[in-house]
Amino acid sequence: MSQQPADLWTSEREPPAAHSWRTRWRRMAARTQPTVQSAPQSAAQSAVFNAQLWIDQAPWRPAALWSVAAGLLAAGLSNRTAPLDWREVLLLLLLADLLWGGIWRLAGGRTALSALPATAGRQPAWLPYVQPGAPAARLLSGDDTDLWAYAVRVGAPTALLALLVAAVLGTSALALTGVALLVAALGWTMRRTLQRTPILLAALMAIGLPWLLTLLQLQTPVTREGWLAGLALLALWTVHHWGELRATADIHDWLGLALMGGSELALCLLLIVAQAPLWLAPIVVLLLPTWLLVQRRGALARVRFLWLAAMLLSAAALGQVG
Repeated sequence: MSQQPADLWTSEREPPAAHSWRTRWRRMAARTQPTVQSAPQSAAQSAVFNAQLWIDQAPWRPAALWSVAAGLLAAGLSNRTAPLDWREVLLLLLLADLLWGGIWRLAGGRTALSALPATAGRQPAWLPYVQPGAPAARLLSGDDTDLWAYAVRVGAPTALLALLVAAVLGTSALALTGVALLVAALGWTMRRTLQRTPILLAALMAIGLPWLLTLLQLQTPVTREGWLAGLALLALWTVHHWGELRATADIHDWLGLALMGGSELALCLLLIVAQAPLWLAPIVVLLLPTWLLVQRRGALARVRFLWLAAMLLSAAALGQVG
């Protein structure tokens, strides 16, 4: 049975009035909706030196910020008679954690840098000795993308700001910032030439240098014995962190486990010699779960907060008797 013309109109398409009304509405909505290309890219940027700040996914672990805190505790923060300049402490945290961390991130290659536009690594070189095919260009183009553009746009501003903040703090901070720059350059060189992650250098940047900076900046302890004990504690936790990084990456890394075990035994002896044996019990309780996980072949990353607590507690113990 054939359909009537009116039935055909209803089943196949809408009436002209409804079709016209919907078309006009869609066109009006398309005109009023803003597009991404309507504003220039510079409208989203207001600064010359740009920075991206974020909190690490695992902040409760041994790192540069906590090393500064350990240095404050080891320097006898609770026993100080003179008031503490908190502006100086904030500058210490800014330099050791944020700025030195940004410098060290260059040693990790492109993947460790903060996000930059996709065209950042393809900017034309304006110096003759970094033109494509030049020796320096071949040297700096070894990981993922050309490193030269990122070294200029990320490394140079970070190093300049670090040097400026260090100049405010004094000569010790300036000298150690120079050491941090050398360590980062050495770390990148080792990663490129030896194809090996410089774990010892990472331990220096995370524990050794920030802790030493704090002790030098506060000029405490004042006695020779106190300085030796503070440097020994600093060295032990740097070695311990070296072992942590190795053992966390591979539970079968016996050198990493040996570094951790040896530094923990030396730590106990140091506290006994420093006449702080009462602090041994809580520190041993904090370190014991590590070896239980080693026996069970568990993930050592789960107890990193215990290593941090033991580090801060041992620094507080030394600060009390120093």
